[in-house]
Parts: sequence; structure tokens; C-alpha cells
Amino acid sequence: MRLAITLKSAAAMAALTVASQAFAQAKDPLKIGVLMPLTGPLAPIAPEQLKGMNLAIKEFGGEVAGRKIEMIVEDDGSAPAMGLTKARKLVTSNNVDIMAGIVASPVALQVAPYFTSIKMPLVISNAGADIITGKSCSPYVFRASFSSAQISAPVGQYLAKSGVKSIFLLASDFVAPREFVAAVRRDYEKAGGKVVGEAYAPFGKTQDYGPYISQARSAGAEAVVPVFYAAEAILFMKQWASYGIKNLPIYSPMGLVPPMLRKAQGDAAVDVISSVNYLVELDTPENKKFVEGFRRDNNNEEPEEFAVMGYDAMRFVLEAVKARGGDTANREELAKAISKVAYNGPRGPMSMNPQNNSATQNVYMVKTVKKGNGVGYQLLDTIPNYTDQVDGCEFK
Repeated sequence: MRLAITLKSAAAMAALTVASQAFAQAKDPLKIGVLMPLTGPLAPIAPEQLKGMNLAIKEFGGEVAGRKIEMIVEDDGSAPAMGLTKARKLVTSNNVDIMAGIVASPVALQVAPYFTSIKMPLVISNAGADIITGKSCSPYVFRASFSSAQISAPVGQYLAKSGVKSIFLLASDFVAPREFVAAVRRDYEKAGGKVVGEAYAPFGKTQDYGPYISQARSAGAEAVVPVFYAAEAILFMKQWASYGIKNLPIYSPMGLVPPMLRKAQGDAAVDVISSVNYLVELDTPENKKFVEGFRRDNNNEEPEEFAVMGYDAMRFVLEAVKARGGDTANREELAKAISKVAYNGPRGPMSMNPQNNSATQNVYMVKTVKKGNGVGYQLLDTIPNYTDQVDGCEFK
């Protein structure tokens, strides 16, 4: 009898301790660590992602489940070693409860094993390397943006659906464009299309795309699929326009003519068909609310895909913490809560594929058209609830 009473007392004390910890935690702020490239080659993306994150926090009223939200941002410089150093600082010095952010895939691949080892959930807001939610997947690492294959394979599907019989592939020669090209090729050839040629321009070194453009034009393809980003995308599109090629349409995954580049590209950005996971022109109540809030908070600036992916990364975090009643001490349960989050957001319906922790979302096929004094998107087709392929992911 005495043993039974002792065991009951011990159980009661344990329950009281857990309850006390939860109560104490509810009074503490929710500290969310964010890794962003505030410096380095990808620095222009960081402000847009942070604006989206801040809007998500504002929509929650600055607190969740009774805990004031604190976002602590560290610069990873797009450098893997720097990212890991700052990740450890956020955990050991700033005592963050959960992590979000990361633009560069090499940084994500460097820090993901660390967060997995300490069982702290990380919600990636941009990095797209397939392997992150593929062979290197983790039950504690989530991606709210897209994988290279997820945003590119629809281009191959749409090309085949549109009756394009042959294509020429042209890309900057580094990991992300090659992943994009591989996904386009896979789904295009699967549907019976033919790739008649391909070329890769040295990354960061090519100033004259003329030889590549001439090669694409002379290959006899019905369409060309160029994959370039940032300054390279501006230069390529201007040089392409200078050749005046009217009979060779451009199809490309997201990144060639995004809103942030169109001012510099000018009319050269018109008539490109792309796959995107967000366009400001989406006519839904959720997107109208998002656009209105973003404009209000950012001097009437229109949101781009980087902003909405930052918003959704933070939204997944906050929805999960809300579902847990503010409890972030049990990291395993917090990770499970993230995997169960589902809502309609600016992009459309959002959820996580429980098989690889990658966002299931709509992918939109769009065409760039003249819009007032600038260029905008015209929606051509929607691939609803598109799920990233489970490519070698096995949670351990």
C-alpha cells in the first residue's frame, strides 16, 4: 500500500512539474531564430523574406497562445560555415524555441543536421535543393518554399500539354539550374517530348550569351527553356531580345522574369511562360488581404514570391505553436504539429507532405504581359495541390 501511494505521489509530482513548466513557458516570449543572408550575393532576397515574416507575426497580433513573439535574425552570409556558427549562437546564446529562414541551399544542408541532432524544428523559407527533402530529409526539417523539381517539373508537363514537340535547354552552370533542367527534361520526355540540345554557360563569368543563343536558335527546337537568375537573368533576357527571335518561344521555371527583375529587363521580359508558386494577381480573398497588408506596411510595395514564402514559413511556425497551446518544450510534438498544419493562404491551400516535410501547394503557369507601364503575370493554368516527389526520403 505504501509503495502504491508513493508511486501515485511521484506521478502526481511529475504531472505538477510538467504543468508548472508549461505555465512558466507560457509567460516567456516565443523566441524564433531566423537565418538570413543579410550580406553576400543573395542579400537582396532577405528583406523581402523578412517583410513577409513580419506580416505573419502582425496578423497573429504579435503573440501566440499567450506568448509574445520575438524574431531574432542572424546573418548567414549565404556561407555554410557562417550559417552553422550563427545557428549554434541562436540556440545556445539566444535560447530560441524554434528556427526558420535560410535562402541558400548549401547553408540549409550544413545546418539541418545540427537542428536534427538537437531535435529542434526548422522551417525553411527558400532553399530549394531537392536533396533537402530528399535523401537528406529529417523529421525536424520542413520546407515551406519549393524544391527545384517541384517548381520545374510542371514546365515539362505544360510544354507537352501545349503540343510543343521539341525543346532546347539552356542554363547557368551550377547546382540549382541543373536541378531545374533535369526536372523539366524528366517530365517532358516522359510525356513524349524531345530535347534536341542543351548548353550550360559558366556561372558568374558569362557576359556574352550570343553563342548560346545562336546554338539554341539553330538547333531546330520549337521552344527554348532558359534557366538563369538575378543579374544573369537580366543580361540574358536583354541579349535574347536584341536578337529579335520571334518564332522561338521561351518557357522557364520560376526565376527568369520575376517581379524584382522586370524593371531592369524592361520589355525583354514580355511573353515568357513560367511556372510560379505565387503571383500578386491571384484573385482570392486570402491573397487580397495579404497584398493589402503588405502594401500598408511597406510603402505601397507589392509582394513578390520571396515575401510570401517568408510569410508562409512563419505561418507554419505560428500555427504549430498555437496548436500546441504555446508549448515548445516538447520538440518532437512541435515537429509533429508543423506536419499537420493546413490553411488557405496567399498562394492557395498550404500543407506539408508528411512523407518528406515539403509544402504541398498550387503551382501556376503564367505568361508575362504588358501591364500599365510595366510587366505583369497572366494566369494560364493551375496545377492544384502539387506535391513534391518523395525522392529517397526516409525519416529516421
